[in-house]
Amino acid sequence: MRHHIQRFLLLPAMLLFVSMAFAQDLKTINGKIEDASTGYPLPFASVTLLNSTFSNVANSEGEFSLKVPVENLNDSLLVSFLGYRNLKVPVTEFIGKRSKRIKLYPTTMDIRSITVRTDDAEDLFISAFSSKAVKHNYPTDPAGMSGFYRETIKKGNKYLSLSEAVVDILKQSYTSSFGDNIAIYKGRGNTNRNAADTVFMQLQGGPVTSLQMDIVKNPFIATDMVAATDLYEFRLGPLVFMDDLNIYTIDFNQAPGVKDILFRGRIYVESQTLAVVRIEFDMNVEGRDDAWKSFVRKKPDDVQLGVDWAKYQINYRQNGEKWYMDYARIDLRFTAKYKGKWLKSKYDIITELAITDTDNKSALKIPVAERFRMKDILQKEVADFQDEDFWEDYNIIEPDAKIENIINRIIRQLKKERD
Repeated sequence: MRHHIQRFLLLPAMLLFVSMAFAQDLKTINGKIEDASTGYPLPFASVTLLNSTFSNVANSEGEFSLKVPVENLNDSLLVSFLGYRNLKVPVTEFIGKRSKRIKLYPTTMDIRSITVRTDDAEDLFISAFSSKAVKHNYPTDPAGMSGFYRETIKKGNKYLSLSEAVVDILKQSYTSSFGDNIAIYKGRGNTNRNAADTVFMQLQGGPVTSLQMDIVKNPFIATDMVAATDLYEFRLGPLVFMDDLNIYTIDFNQAPGVKDILFRGRIYVESQTLAVVRIEFDMNVEGRDDAWKSFVRKKPDDVQLGVDWAKYQINYRQNGEKWYMDYARIDLRFTAKYKGKWLKSKYDIITELAITDTDNKSALKIPVAERFRMKDILQKEVADFQDEDFWEDYNIIEPDAKIENIINRIIRQLKKERD
């Protein structure tokens, strides 16, 4: 059988790299987050330093690193993961340790309220992504949205490029084949090209790629629904509890014998309606020297690239009887070195798109000339959308601020301008 495999999430274009350091006295702490009973890692668990804006997300192995200002060493970390009890851990417990193991316990669930539909993970997957379920659970009319988009590029601990934008989004019907559109409403950014003997990276597509992560509208990852069950294997994961809802989980990985680089991850499905409410996944880049070709459009001939990880997350939020795209995150790490040299550099790209409003009528008709395109680079485009009055007291970019803490201010500003 000939499988249909699409190129999925092609992001950065490599040129030559920059350096921008933000001076602050910081101490790095490391940890690994595990299930208390099984010891299994909890991938993408959230770690937040209380009384600050510093936060991070664990990698696919449950490992995290967080830089803590020295004045916050007496604070605590809030560690959270879907379906598990939150845990506060004093920062002092990390001091002097290479890494601290953190054990989370599952939340209690009323198993009697769950309607058990099937014990076959593949059947559940097909049912959740069926046209019937999608039509029932997601908007069948176009929706105008507003959102806040942020992208950062780092070399090691130094921020090289920071860009953020308030965006208008035309989210097409989930029963339509039309693509979504996005346009910048306000934007700003910083890039420093003064560093020498380094690689400069630019990110193409930015917010467009975030919209393409809506896997419910564009199923399935790197393929289509016809070939998905041939290219992937599915198994049932644990039942979890989220926002008073009982949630099935479906774990997936590429099938044995599939030579292409595909993905592995977990799908969260509401037990009553079979709405897909969250998907987290990462690319199977381990041991693949060719993984960079899935991302990079152009690079110098004397630079060798590797992909350490490529992680993705998309959340949906219920509004009335329908579920809407709510949040998308992409987390990439590249290793770069010049041929013939031993020194390697680590580069991180992180993008986040958070929806701030699902009733933005002005976004229902975005002119073609204003649409952000896959070939566009936000680092270059934001200069045309600067507006210091719009940002008011939020007048500096805070790359370590949790995006939830930022969007409330964005919502207030949009209401001032548009009401």
